[in-house]
Amino acid sequence: MADDPNQHQILTPVDIESEMRKSYLDYAMSVILARAIPDVRDGLKPVQRRILIAMNDLGLASNRGFRKCAKICGDTSGNYHPHGEAIIYPALVRLAQDFSMRYPLVDGQGNYGSVDGDPPAAMRYTEARLSKIAEEMLQDLEKETVDFVENFDQTRMEPSVLPARIPNLLVNGADGIAVGMATRIPPHNLRETIEAAILLIEEPDTTLKAVMKLLPGPDFPTGGYIYGRDGIEQAYKTGRGSFQVRAKAAIEQRGKDREDIVITELPYQVNKARLIEHIAELIQNKKIEGIADIRDESDRDGMRIVIEVKRDEEPEIILNKLFKMTQMQESYGMILLSIVAGQPRELGLLALLKLFIEHRIDVVRRRTQYELRKAREREHILLGYRIALDNIDDVIKIIRGSSSRANARENLHEFFENKSVRVLVGSRETTLKGVRLDARKYGITAIASGEGMGLSYLQIDAILELQLHRLTQLSVDEILKELAQIRERIAELESILASEKKLKAVIVSELREVSKSYGDDRRTQIVDRVEEIKLEDLIKDEEMAITVSHAGYVKRTSVDTYRHQGRGGKGRIGAKTREDDFVEHFFTASAHSYILLFTSKGRVYWLKVYEIPEAAAATRGKALANLVKFQEGETLRAVVPARNLEEAGRYVLLATKDGTVKKTELAEFSNPRSSGIIAINLDANNELIGAKLTDGKQMVFLASHDGQAILFRETEVRAMGRAAGGVNGMDLAKNDYVVSMDAVQVDFGIIQKEYKKSTQDLDELESDQIRESLTSLMLTVAEKGYGKRTPLAEYRVTSRGGKGVINLKSTDRNGPVVAALQVREDSDVMIITGHGKVIRVHAGEIREAGRGTQGVRLLRLDEGDRIAAAAAILEEESEAAEPEKK
Repeated sequence: MADDPNQHQILTPVDIESEMRKSYLDYAMSVILARAIPDVRDGLKPVQRRILIAMNDLGLASNRGFRKCAKICGDTSGNYHPHGEAIIYPALVRLAQDFSMRYPLVDGQGNYGSVDGDPPAAMRYTEARLSKIAEEMLQDLEKETVDFVENFDQTRMEPSVLPARIPNLLVNGADGIAVGMATRIPPHNLRETIEAAILLIEEPDTTLKAVMKLLPGPDFPTGGYIYGRDGIEQAYKTGRGSFQVRAKAAIEQRGKDREDIVITELPYQVNKARLIEHIAELIQNKKIEGIADIRDESDRDGMRIVIEVKRDEEPEIILNKLFKMTQMQESYGMILLSIVAGQPRELGLLALLKLFIEHRIDVVRRRTQYELRKAREREHILLGYRIALDNIDDVIKIIRGSSSRANARENLHEFFENKSVRVLVGSRETTLKGVRLDARKYGITAIASGEGMGLSYLQIDAILELQLHRLTQLSVDEILKELAQIRERIAELESILASEKKLKAVIVSELREVSKSYGDDRRTQIVDRVEEIKLEDLIKDEEMAITVSHAGYVKRTSVDTYRHQGRGGKGRIGAKTREDDFVEHFFTASAHSYILLFTSKGRVYWLKVYEIPEAAAATRGKALANLVKFQEGETLRAVVPARNLEEAGRYVLLATKDGTVKKTELAEFSNPRSSGIIAINLDANNELIGAKLTDGKQMVFLASHDGQAILFRETEVRAMGRAAGGVNGMDLAKNDYVVSMDAVQVDFGIIQKEYKKSTQDLDELESDQIRESLTSLMLTVAEKGYGKRTPLAEYRVTSRGGKGVINLKSTDRNGPVVAALQVREDSDVMIITGHGKVIRVHAGEIREAGRGTQGVRLLRLDEGDRIAAAAAILEEESEAAEPEKK
């Protein structure tokens, strides 16, 4: 009779509630420890760590070729992570996405998805290799720096954690949902995180407040804005906190009276395509009105979502609605949960950094111990070589006279233990007396073997394998040199192990190397409160060309709008005016700069450049009276752009039509008023003609309408209060008046080199010394389209109040002087006529001529047209316009 298959089974009754509880807890801990939560030391989940290990096994270094992701996922699954390629490939893809990882650990080739939520290509199509920064995670893995454990089928060993030279948990962050808990650690800036870690290494008792000065908060790969420092600080203290993340948007002018909202950065992990769909739904459902169109203009150069605002709608109001009703503004909840010593723990920032530091201390100590052991092993061999070389004749006799390798091995061992050995020399047996090793000479403390000191069998085996060419004097010297070096290395490693301070210094040095190699600037801007997001923060800080017409219309246009032309070109329309109007002022400034508006009556008003409406090149602009409330009879005469109105050591230099000059500290203009304030006290018949920002160490250049010019020291003009009237700068002829004023920088380097004077006090320098140091040129533009460049060194330095020298020979052919500009060889010059025509030319194309010449033609004028204004463009602006060069 066949045996009953159940007769040998033992059935034990259990409580189902207890069994379910136990099984569920086992499952929960498995998910927590083996899948969803990263390790605090290397910041990696098991699947991520195993992907990097598998790629390392395949030799996929950053300087090697790519391999198919199918191969990588297959090896990872077969060797380390038996959960299937469907789990491994998405993890691999995320490691390669620069919009998911602040510092990608995988260098991918092919379609790895997009910020629009597009899926990656199948793994049989994509390829990958380790990124360079990922190699820092694996650095020293082979030096017994971490513990290894058996893989799932006990066929190979895998590291339980990576050595991780970077604080990856904070740098790349982590997202994971386990059973009953979750982690959400945002990415941080590598440079800032390393500086915070170094501070904690050097000063372990540092407070969170001090650390947050170096590491103020997260830094997302997609940029954007963060507000709510309180939420960040709370998370850094307790492990939990939240803050607001907002998209980066700017308002751009389109056409004559239209504006666009342009979004260039989104909150972290926001799907761009879904956001656009949501905005379209809000428009369709009339929850947001005032939007004419929305389109995605993103390309390889970056993200760009354009929202066209309808005419007469306020874009700031629409933008606020978008922030409120879409994912353009989101709350980000931080949960700093990670695995610490096999247990999930929520920790603050200081604890996370300290645990990373402890990991690095352990890694560096174990690496140093490994390197010390290897160095001592090498020293042992090299010492055997040295001893053998010192007794090379006897060694050769013993080897030749021994019957076999084993016999030679024993004979050498006895010989160096000071025992006599018998060997064959020729056909006769001879006894060789052993040698006693001098421990002091060879720097050995004890090589004990039997009763004496001698060579170990390891050293003897190395000697027996020594090749004959190593007996040359060169090779002998190399062996002795290597022995000395290895002993120095041993001493260094021993000192590191013996000193906690030196050990930490090694860690700090390596962290600084990583920071230098991979650190970059912060992408996400942090502000304290929502109210701190101002209009200025939504506008791109770029160089703008600003024009003001005689009738008081103002606009700003990007300098990229104007293309380069050769001298004598016809130009392009830069400002369209009415027949009875013409462009009177033209200047350039950064969009975020303050501009001080000086009027003909000597008053000053304030504007931000971005407050001036942006318009197309051929449009008229907006009435200045709608932006600034000038007094009756005032006209704009000078503009001074400045980034910081309270900067010390900066002055505003003013000049008037009658030749008066005045210098006032910039800080005196740091309290803006909508009604304006007095900048200089003028007589009824006098007018302000120019203003410049200086550092108090420049030369003052005044040019008159009739072709005279004067050059004198700025130090001759003392600083005065705003209400003062100034001092005489130039003695003018009857009916002549000043048209231009400029501040000329002295090259003190030339003076020091040529005249051996290190002073920067202009009063201590001779006039000829100053004149020879002036390297720029003065471009003088005449009314009828002519101009010339004259080296400033040709203008004699005189005292303030003189008549000056000839600047340009004014005739009926070229007309009187309109403007005098300081230029360099690489400067660009923009010239604009009364009818609004603009030409942009390289200053280097304009002929250089002496002071008394009439100049060359710069612009062919239509009948009845005259030059109205001119301005010099900085080198950076010229480069910005280069793509439009014909």
